[in-house]
Amino acid sequence: MRRSLARAWIALGLLLAAGAGCTTGWPAKRPFAPGTSSPSAVAADASPANTLAANAPAAGAPNAGAVPDTSQNAPGDAPKTPPQGQAGVVPASFEQPRYVPPAGSSIVGMGGDGDDELVEKKSTLEKTGEALAPKNIGKKLRKALGKGPNEAYANLQYEEGQKLFREKKYEDAAKCFKRAASRWPDSALEEDAMFLVGESWFYADRYTKARDAYQALIKKYEGSRYEDKVAMRYFAIAKYWDECAQKDSHWYPNLKDKTRPFCDASGHAISLYTASRLTDPKSGLADDATMAVANAYFRKNRFEDAATHYDMVIKNPRNNQHVLDAHVLGMQSRLRSYLGPQYEVSPLDQAEKLAEQALISFPDEQLGAEKARLQQVRKAIRFERSQREFQAGEYYYNLKYYRSARMYYQRTIADYPDTPFAKMAEERMAETKDLPPVPPDYFKWVKKVFPDSQNSKNR
Repeated sequence: MRRSLARAWIALGLLLAAGAGCTTGWPAKRPFAPGTSSPSAVAADASPANTLAANAPAAGAPNAGAVPDTSQNAPGDAPKTPPQGQAGVVPASFEQPRYVPPAGSSIVGMGGDGDDELVEKKSTLEKTGEALAPKNIGKKLRKALGKGPNEAYANLQYEEGQKLFREKKYEDAAKCFKRAASRWPDSALEEDAMFLVGESWFYADRYTKARDAYQALIKKYEGSRYEDKVAMRYFAIAKYWDECAQKDSHWYPNLKDKTRPFCDASGHAISLYTASRLTDPKSGLADDATMAVANAYFRKNRFEDAATHYDMVIKNPRNNQHVLDAHVLGMQSRLRSYLGPQYEVSPLDQAEKLAEQALISFPDEQLGAEKARLQQVRKAIRFERSQREFQAGEYYYNLKYYRSARMYYQRTIADYPDTPFAKMAEERMAETKDLPPVPPDYFKWVKKVFPDSQNSKNR
């Protein structure tokens, strides 16, 4: 026990004693940017520096395509280091006269000797707290173990990863790219290596690890130049998982198929569809991803969530091929989320609105067979509304408030004469014709025993 404690103290001393500084700079060679336009597309660039033989992925996997060559990057084209400003230098025109306290004054913070001492203590405390931060402890530990920042080693690992990638040894390439990223952090090399980690796992058909690598890249480098490619990969993986879930839900844990997540492939697919839309919202895949999420929710009988996403497609009609389907399926989602005449009427209102918009906005040639279905839906909505009116009258009929019941029966007959509820309302009207408008007051004697204050004043 004592030996363990002694070793822990020695390790902590080494961490605090080790320096964290290293020479920063740009990599000697500009890393390449691989990736195909879509999972099933073939790279169109046939230049000598970016052409490789097409890969042969596993059947059913979404990674079919060609990989650009990276072996002929021209050396010596590294961007120049940005100019560094003179930190802490204040132009003479902005200098302000310093306040000098009277002789003998010892007020701390007013420019005396106590101020310098306070600033020095504060600086020491800040440095100590920064050194003890978890991320900095990890950096010092890696440096103490000989795994600190090293640009030359990072470039060697990057080149080795490129070589393994071309040889289709994707898992080994992913490990090399990961080491390259960790040994030269906060640089263009790290961003490219992190993207290639995801690409390596993607072409190795390890889609869960590929997703995690892409997410780590987007999290650290917001606005990365690889956002459009990452969005495509997200969509390809999500589509593959979605199709797998439709064939077999796999409600039990997945312990064999490494191309699928551990559980809930459909839920992971919905999450990645959403990530694809948020990563590159201006691309053509944004509406495709939103529509795919809506359809997935529809199949899971989550009709309110499906209707919300169909509305998103309707309100942002960048891709017109989905707008008509979004109207029709959104209307169906609203109708299926309606629970009956005893519940809220808003789903009927929204479904009717979508049906009217579709009939007005799209020509008959584009609607085709959907026009007849839309008209049938409008009739179904009318039937539901007539039932709501009649059920409201039945509510008051059972309470023997016949005047209120007759009001709803009359409304049913006037507004929905072609429905079966109109005939039922006529029968109720004849039945309640001579009945009192309100039930008798069985507690009339209570008012005599306990008259209200207004009657007392009148007396």
